[in-house]
Amino acid sequence: MLYNNIEFKAMQSSLDALWMKQRVISDNISNYETPGYKAKTVTFQNVLSDAVRSEGGKGKYHFQATVDANSDTSSRPDGNNVNMEKETIELWKTYAQYSYLSQKMTGQFKNIRYVINQAMK
Repeated sequence: MLYNNIEFKAMQSSLDALWMKQRVISDNISNYETPGYKAKTVTFQNVLSDAVRSEGGKGKYHFQATVDANSDTSSRPDGNNVNMEKETIELWKTYAQYSYLSQKMTGQFKNIRYVINQAMK
C-alpha cells in the first residue's frame, strides 16, 4: 500500500520539514529590519540521515524538524543577525528541493493511477 511505502513516508516527512524551513526563512526575511531579531534555522537533514540509519538499518521514516535560534552569526549594531543574501539563497535552495520532491511524489501517484487503470481494463 502506498501509505506504508517507506519512500513515500520519507518524502512526506521531508516535504513537511521543507515547508517549515520555507516558513522560517520567510520569517527571517520579514524581520530583516527588526532590532534584536535573531535569525532562526530549521534542522532536519541530519535528523533525516540519523532516522534512515537507525533501527538496525530498517530506518524510521517519520521525523520531526526543529527550529533553532541562530546566535552563531555576528549581529549588526541593532542586534539583528539576519543575513539577507544567505536567507535568499537558502529560500531558493529550499524551494528547489520542495519542488523536486513534490514532482517525485506526483510521479508516484501517476504510476499508481496507471496501474489501477490497467487493472480495470
